[in-house]
Amino acid sequence: MIGILPLIYIYLAISIWITYSCFLATETSPIVLVFTEKVPSFLLSLVSRIFGDRAVSLIHGISEKFLVILYLVVVLGSWSIMFTYGYEFISHSSHVDDRHKMSGYVVFVICMWSWRKAGTTSPGYITERNIPKYDNYPYDNLLYVNKKCPTLGFRKLARSKYDRFTKKHVARFDHYCGWIDNAVGEENYRFFLLFLFIHIAMCVYGTIVTFHLLRGEVRDRDLFNAIFFNAETGEEVEADFWVIAHYIFMRHFQLCAVFLLMGVMSVVLGLFFLFHLFIASRGMTTNEYYKWKQVHKWYKKEKDKFLKAVKEGKVSNNNQKSDSGQAKNTEKSSLAAANISDGDVGCVGPVQNRNVNIGEIPQEESVVDSNKDEDSHEIMDPGPRPKNIYDLGVVENLREVLFPRSLRRKSVDNTSCFVGKTKNV
Repeated sequence: MIGILPLIYIYLAISIWITYSCFLATETSPIVLVFTEKVPSFLLSLVSRIFGDRAVSLIHGISEKFLVILYLVVVLGSWSIMFTYGYEFISHSSHVDDRHKMSGYVVFVICMWSWRKAGTTSPGYITERNIPKYDNYPYDNLLYVNKKCPTLGFRKLARSKYDRFTKKHVARFDHYCGWIDNAVGEENYRFFLLFLFIHIAMCVYGTIVTFHLLRGEVRDRDLFNAIFFNAETGEEVEADFWVIAHYIFMRHFQLCAVFLLMGVMSVVLGLFFLFHLFIASRGMTTNEYYKWKQVHKWYKKEKDKFLKAVKEGKVSNNNQKSDSGQAKNTEKSSLAAANISDGDVGCVGPVQNRNVNIGEIPQEESVVDSNKDEDSHEIMDPGPRPKNIYDLGVVENLREVLFPRSLRRKSVDNTSCFVGKTKNV
């Protein structure tokens, strides 16, 4: 039988890998590319040779719902273990009150409701008819410029984005979340945050209750003063933390597995929730956060290049400052050179667009068209660091999350007037 230490090491290794893949690595990381491109491609080619193209199409269909299926398996499976083994444990334990069984049912219902609510609430789909409802943000001419959506053909509003997964244009697009199988945007971002918060609370609550159950058994059985024997050699083993942990883990394997899962997910989901609170308080979406990272990277590179040129005498700093129109020229130059990526965005940032359907117009790869080579444009001072015009302060930024502009009375009335005029025409 496998001991507790190897099982814990395997579990921690898997948890670290998931955390690295989802939160730390980029889409171009070599390790990620191996597991997201090379291994799947090899397996799909193998399936195609053995079972044919229909099997590959079936796998593609299932893979689109993989995270939803995984969520239901993990959550419903964990609750099944808790209802079966945990509740029986509570009935015989003097360390956890029976009322926690009733509260467990309430937590389960709220958990599933939050998942359903986040997955079925519209993120704010933009059509040509309801543009006035969502036209609530100015263009910053950096991340967003006034132009048409190349896929759907109507004006692309500031902070909006075409989502390839739903094949719709989403207002104040944040990201596409495979766990809820829905795009997250202006009108359902608050429910996505609620979904995260409820699942964090569920994991923390479950971890605490299970910990008291397991610790209660250690105390009731006085395991630190018990005598243990090695199953293979028959030798007496002195009781310590690892020996007792091994005993508890083997005796309550299913419950301990759920306990470890809830403990790890409490931390992972907590960090993810804090990340979203951070970007929301700064007036950014996930999509915009990664775009700003590109802007800051470009700005640092251009600033260092300019300072180096000034130091070497290739560019005169005084000449740069003497030009009254320099600020405007610098801004235009930054737009042409930054070449901000506008690809697909998942829960943890940009994802590579590997599966564009035949006949679908590809999403443009950058906000600004630029045919210039990296080093071909004129060296000039990029000016002051670009600022986020959508950052209105913590209170107002969070207010826009809780009370989206598109759902306020003024925006709804504007849409009604627009539709009425269209009918009259």
